[in-house]
Amino acid sequence: MSDRHFELPAHPDLDYYRKQAKDLHRAYAAGDAAAEARVGEVLGGRGTKRFQLTDAQFVLAQEHGFESWAKFRAHIECRNTTEDRPVSRLAGIRATSYASMADALLVELRRNDPGALQRLRAYVPRHASTASATTAEVRDARLVIARELGFPAWRELVSFTEKSMRDLDERQEKWRRLHREAEALLAGDTNRLAGLTTEQANILLHMLAGPETIPGVRLDEELGVPRAAVDLLLSKATDLDLPLIWAARSNRVEYVRLLLAAGVDPGNRSWGATALENAIYFGHTGVVDVLAEHGIIPRALWTYAACGRLDLVQACFDADGRPQPDAALARPNPADAGIGLLSRPPATDDPQEIVAEAFVHACQHGRVEIVRWFLSHGVHPDVAPYYGRTGLHWAIPPGHLEVIRLLLDRGADPSLRDDLFQSDADGWLHIFFAARPHDPLTLQLHELIENRSR
Repeated sequence: MSDRHFELPAHPDLDYYRKQAKDLHRAYAAGDAAAEARVGEVLGGRGTKRFQLTDAQFVLAQEHGFESWAKFRAHIECRNTTEDRPVSRLAGIRATSYASMADALLVELRRNDPGALQRLRAYVPRHASTASATTAEVRDARLVIARELGFPAWRELVSFTEKSMRDLDERQEKWRRLHREAEALLAGDTNRLAGLTTEQANILLHMLAGPETIPGVRLDEELGVPRAAVDLLLSKATDLDLPLIWAARSNRVEYVRLLLAAGVDPGNRSWGATALENAIYFGHTGVVDVLAEHGIIPRALWTYAACGRLDLVQACFDADGRPQPDAALARPNPADAGIGLLSRPPATDDPQEIVAEAFVHACQHGRVEIVRWFLSHGVHPDVAPYYGRTGLHWAIPPGHLEVIRLLLDRGADPSLRDDLFQSDADGWLHIFFAARPHDPLTLQLHELIENRSR
């Protein structure tokens, strides 16, 4: 299953964008409303006086964040076109939600917020060297959001959100039609399940991978249905890759274990990231542990750290304490897996950034010994490779008390605010523990953070 944007070719080249400019030129000349809106956003009233093909090329370049068609063309021509262009998997989120995210970012840009400026520089080429974010426009903020979600331009993000809504409706309709079969699965009725088609078995296994995709049923870490019924579906199914990815994202620990035993390939990246990468990003340590027992895929410093393998982490450094060349391999953009909350600047070869990523994922998954090892080897406790999210931020949602205490003991600053929620450590505690304010763990965390904030 491809994870590219449904309208983009696998490797967009200069001819592709030249054709796009010609199409825009013709549509504008024909009075197409959408084309007029695109041109007006970039050229204002100038487009009504004269609009030639070179103007259409300029509009296209601006939509992709470049100052001119010449610079956009140079970017396309020097790009490695042998690389595929995966994009975020969107799950029925409306374009208005992304527009709101862009509006919020624009507010921060107008305030010249350092984090917002970093995002602008990272994703809008014509602002790559700008010293102030206050001149940014709404289309710049929208381009940042689109790029962080894996799309080359805002228009393509909007187009894909519409398709994702249709896909979600179709998928839910398929699930509704299989409500009797889902009941048979829950009851372990193998006689009724024996008559299912391959497609129906594939759909039911996908439904089983989510925590609440079977109507009226909440599934957690346990399998939650009779094993014999699942075994029968596995014998009929042809697609186990999608259930594994969704089970990893949904913390379906025992289902992941069962799918691995059935022979699914844990290295498949049909949805932009492996099952292990998905489990790490979503913070499901139980799934991480199961997948790591089967094999750490991909092999890299950040995955070793998240899996708690101190021996492998140490082996990623040379005698002088520098990361080995292969330590930085396999660092996908979280947006490729559809994880918008984990947006980040494009990855670089900076050794400090590579180590910082591994450090915060060790914090996220409660790997105390690895966190301690990194700190003892000079890593600052407040490193934040993902837009202001420090190790402290990462350790709070899962409630890793020992890691949080260690970070605070080593000088972590609980007053630092992330760029996503604009919240400090106590703010994150209120966000992620809002449903259980009187839980003993919540009270412990609050007391610990409050004492260090004074």
